[in-house]
Amino acid sequence: MVLERLFPIEEEEYLPAHQCRDRVTAQPVYAASSNPPFICSAMDGYAAPFEETVEADVTRPVVLAKEIKAFRVNTGDPMPFGTDAVIMREDIEESDTHITIRRPVYLWQNVRMTGEDIIEGDMLAPANHRIRAFDVGMFLSGGVNTVSVKRKPTCLIIPTGRELVDPYDKTAKELPHRLIDFNSYTLLVLAEELGFKATQSGIILSREDLANLLSNAAENYDVILVNAGSSAGSEDFTEDVISRLGEIVFHGVSMMPGKPVMFGMVKGAPVFGIPGYPVSAVVSFKAFLEPLYEKISNTRLSRRLIKCVTPYKIPSRIGVEEILRVSLVKEKEVYHAFPLPRGASIFSSMARADGLITIPGHVEGYDEGEELNCELMVQKDTLSKRIHVVGSHDLSLDAIRDMGKKRYPDSDLISTHVGSMSGIMAFGKGITSLCTTHILDEEERIYNIPALLKYIPEKKWTLVHIAKRMQGLLVKQGNPAKINDVTDLARNDILFVNRQSGSGTRILFDTLLKDKGIKKGSIRGYDREESSHTAVGILVKEGIADAGIGIYGVSKLFSLDCIPLMEEDYDLLVSEEFMKDERFAYLMDLIRSPEFRARLEEMGGYNTKETGTIKYVNK
Repeated sequence: MVLERLFPIEEEEYLPAHQCRDRVTAQPVYAASSNPPFICSAMDGYAAPFEETVEADVTRPVVLAKEIKAFRVNTGDPMPFGTDAVIMREDIEESDTHITIRRPVYLWQNVRMTGEDIIEGDMLAPANHRIRAFDVGMFLSGGVNTVSVKRKPTCLIIPTGRELVDPYDKTAKELPHRLIDFNSYTLLVLAEELGFKATQSGIILSREDLANLLSNAAENYDVILVNAGSSAGSEDFTEDVISRLGEIVFHGVSMMPGKPVMFGMVKGAPVFGIPGYPVSAVVSFKAFLEPLYEKISNTRLSRRLIKCVTPYKIPSRIGVEEILRVSLVKEKEVYHAFPLPRGASIFSSMARADGLITIPGHVEGYDEGEELNCELMVQKDTLSKRIHVVGSHDLSLDAIRDMGKKRYPDSDLISTHVGSMSGIMAFGKGITSLCTTHILDEEERIYNIPALLKYIPEKKWTLVHIAKRMQGLLVKQGNPAKINDVTDLARNDILFVNRQSGSGTRILFDTLLKDKGIKKGSIRGYDREESSHTAVGILVKEGIADAGIGIYGVSKLFSLDCIPLMEEDYDLLVSEEFMKDERFAYLMDLIRSPEFRARLEEMGGYNTKETGTIKYVNK
């Protein structure tokens, strides 16, 4: 419905060749001159008739008079009349008036012929060719200084909403309860990256302002994006404005995220209402603007697809096409796609995604082990160089990552937070070689080793100690709710926030509740789950919960108090195969470094006396 209303841009413009990278040729490009344009020397030395050198050998050298039979030339100099070879400087013995040579040269040796690289009239590029940096050099070498290219498609991005503030507005901090407008800047960069000449307007606050801007813009831009105002809120007036100025073609698509997207035409210009939720905005852009750009620029984009496998069952609603952001874990040449948080507002998951997978509307999710196509959002070679950890979340992983990027720039540490137990299950299935874990055995009161021997007894692995860390109850500074231990969480006036099922922290919390004889159902908020310690901490800081369970380091990060519960072992599970990998050596180098210990001690709540030691080897 979008593409049938659009036509390729036919206008062209002439630009200096060096300004044409990534532009598309409007006409074929033909060489205006040959390269080289004359017969010239390919070496520094002396030009001479090759016949004068044929008798030369080690015992019977040939002597040639300078400026009579031998002429001094440098690389690129035209060949003197009557010469047809160049003797390299290294192959002569020289006096003031003569040169001596002890081996012959052949006809046209060390000489570049006219048109050796490019011949005048050669087609250097066809029409509709995207120009690369090397093309620019070729054009100039063939005497082409100006190139006819297609006019760049123009795109206007219009942010709307009274709740928004420009991130570069110096008065932004003085305006309470405003959201940073990063959407329009993201769309601007995406449009420019795609090939548009993109422009961004100021934040539009009213229906009238949008109507005035849209009416003028429709006459000057090839495509217009109105960000936000496409849903059903009291201030969502985008549909009304487009309808008044032109026509609405559709509003709402069976796609998630991105369901509220709309499309219309105003004065012949395509106008999109892009949803305000940031992930919806980006997904809508990719779904609609990429094929639109291909149509109006008459080019084809290069999409990088790889095969990936689902690590576990991924459910989805029937009837809606769902686009998932995924983190890819490469193990033995197989890429496993771990879904990232699915919320349309969680933009960080977009920035951290390695790729996108699509669940069609007629499919009710994917089963474990299904092979899918994944559209890559990173360079494929980076997936092989990096270290990927699956399992429990901890601030120490950020420290290792930061240190690693400084010491080993080609590598990176990526962590996928699925909880200790899910990480161990993935490790047991061969999906990952590295797992962070902190599971307390309820009977033995020992961390990790009993659980690993129970769940993956047949697999060969090594357990490396990262640090001991303090787990506690995170409460607001000053502890206004007067919480002393887990028994107080059963009070009616306390709202709690929990960690996800299967995480080591959840297992510890459930064990402590059992020790105290506290029923889970008696705790308000027990079922509110978060996948990281920092997510728990921010909810307590904002007063959404009175308490949550998390590590001491988070309390320091968010200026909270931490009521100590137990010191636990946070360990790294390593497969036998990865122990032989060179990446394991520099990972251990980082963990055992004094800098890592210092960072953990600065964060607080860590005991680093045994950091980097081998706790257990299962052979």
